[in-house]
Amino acid sequence: MKKVNDIWQTRLHQHINETRSYLKYMLNDHLLFVFIFLAAGGALTYQKWLETLSPDFPAVLIMTVTFAFIMIASSVRTLLKEADIVFLLPMEYKLKEYFQKAFTYSFISQSFFVIVPLILFTPLFFKATNANGRILLISLVLLLLVKFWNLRVSWRISYFTEASAKWGDILVRLAINMCVIFFIFSQTYIFVAILFVVMAGYDTYFSNAAKKKALKWEPLIAREEGKKQSFYKLANLFTDVPKLKKQAKRRAYLDWVVSRVKYNKENVYEYLFMRAFIRSGDYFGIVVRLTIIGCVILSFMDIELFGSIVVSFIFTFLTGIQIMSLYKHFELLELPNLYPYAEKKKMSSFLKIICNILLIQVVIYSIVILVKSDLIVFIEVLIATVLFVYLFVYAYMQSRMKKKDVVS
Repeated sequence: MKKVNDIWQTRLHQHINETRSYLKYMLNDHLLFVFIFLAAGGALTYQKWLETLSPDFPAVLIMTVTFAFIMIASSVRTLLKEADIVFLLPMEYKLKEYFQKAFTYSFISQSFFVIVPLILFTPLFFKATNANGRILLISLVLLLLVKFWNLRVSWRISYFTEASAKWGDILVRLAINMCVIFFIFSQTYIFVAILFVVMAGYDTYFSNAAKKKALKWEPLIAREEGKKQSFYKLANLFTDVPKLKKQAKRRAYLDWVVSRVKYNKENVYEYLFMRAFIRSGDYFGIVVRLTIIGCVILSFMDIELFGSIVVSFIFTFLTGIQIMSLYKHFELLELPNLYPYAEKKKMSSFLKIICNILLIQVVIYSIVILVKSDLIVFIEVLIATVLFVYLFVYAYMQSRMKKKDVVS
């Protein structure tokens, strides 16, 4: 049997290898191209927007709210498994070093979500305040200390089962985070020092209270499993993930959509695909999220014909690519084979549903453009994106799906 202190190293190695194996499918050529295109377009738009920035723009307040929610989302990745409640629980007193290493890994990995947003906010920070490189570095160090504090308190709170303690902690920490981050970006360091003393006292209180309690294994294991499943759901948009536990949601308010599929022996897969899309959080969720993100971007950008068409094309393309796995949703299900005409209509049923979904998304984007622009731009964008959808679905996607069928 391995030493207890070696368990963390083994699990971390397995976790990194598994993450890396899925990332190579997720960061494929198509997605990288879109990201590069979005980054270049976003950087150009960001620069032009900064040139028109008014002096009274609440940059510090926006940064404060953003980083406050980043900080409050802190939690320790323990990499615990379901079997640990049987095999490791009796050795809990020997696992101090294990959880220390888990905390260190969590802090290092989650620091990325502090550093990257700060880099993105740097041009705005310099433009809206009198900050320079030295102040930016001081702000980064202080923000990382705030992140470290949030992780510590989050770990102490995991010893508590009372809902009042958990919700009370979230509210108190959110208030403290917003105050200290506001003073960091406002460069009022005397108040930052005072709040750091308050934070130290808050941490000490819960550290002492946690010593009287036992570690709550079941919630920790459930939280870890939830994080793994969230990553698997994301990876499943690009490749098959055997460990993904699929969950279906009723969504009774969308039953009228399924009922529109005609009761016909040739519409077996059309019914199944439509029902799978509506009930599965993987497909339905990604369409909703990308539609909302696209609408937000169109709402804030300067509405020009070329820019509107490009944004609509990109998010329609992203949506179509990421819900292509719907075609394989019933791959292991033998029931459709009982229907004689089902297989013949599988491809056409799939393409019809994807086309309808993307057309609805295009109409929503066009309505946003109509609200911000005029009727001419609306009509031109609508026509261009509808043509793109038909070409994308019935040329690119159909060809790609046929190649996959031949290979499989």
